[in-house]
Amino acid sequence: METIAVYWEPKIRIYGLTRQVGLSLYSVLFPAGRLAYWGGRIRDLAANGRDFELVNLQTVSAETLQFCLLLAGVDNETLVRRLLEDGLAHEDATSLQTIAPVALIYLHGPHFQDRYGIAEAALSPMQKADIPVLAAGCSGTSVYIVVPEDRLDVAATCLAETFVI
Repeated sequence: METIAVYWEPKIRIYGLTRQVGLSLYSVLFPAGRLAYWGGRIRDLAANGRDFELVNLQTVSAETLQFCLLLAGVDNETLVRRLLEDGLAHEDATSLQTIAPVALIYLHGPHFQDRYGIAEAALSPMQKADIPVLAAGCSGTSVYIVVPEDRLDVAATCLAETFVI
């Protein structure tokens, strides 16, 4: 016997909404066959004492992948830029983009992984308010959204229409 339950609420209850400012977003677009190489470059960043607030990998096309790295600090991080730019030296089909300052807003909720529509509930208000989502990621109980720092307050207000602590 199998039991299936569907849980839905008009305003989704969450444990908290956290904001973090003063961040830089690094995006590396590279050929899919170079995943091991770029994974090693990112490992080098961690080995040099750089902690990430968020790391995600996405498929752009069958041939292209993109790493998004979110790090604390908005100044020209010479170590990060140097390690990433050194990695570009012999990579003709690879590009690096940096956006700063950006902000991270994340939601912690009960059993997000067991409920449908959580990502849509978080991202849809952003789209309606014309807030650029620069990167996003989900885990079992959290949704992470990167927005331009000057749009953080508007983003939080949008999320408050859908989520309640």
